[in-house]
Amino acid sequence: MSGSGHVQDMNNRIKQNRAQRPSKRPKFKENNRENIYQDSDKKINRPNFKTVPEKELIEIIKHIRERAEKERKRAFLIYGIFFFTGLAVIVALLIWMN
Repeated sequence: MSGSGHVQDMNNRIKQNRAQRPSKRPKFKENNRENIYQDSDKKINRPNFKTVPEKELIEIIKHIRERAEKERKRAFLIYGIFFFTGLAVIVALLIWMN
């Protein structure tokens, strides 16, 4: 067969790539995810996220939702204007053609 060397090479590459991956089993046991791609001598540098009080969090969420609602209304208005302008142009062309 002329393609058997290519198939064998493909299988070898798949085996080599599989050997380089870390095992997928330990990351789902307990909380071992952070150790998969790190060297054992490096210290874990986790980001420190800012904590926000409950009332301030509710205000932030409310502000984000209001801004999203304004953007949605603005987009709807812009699309509506383009739609009706295009419709008017088509109607004008059809009237002009007759």
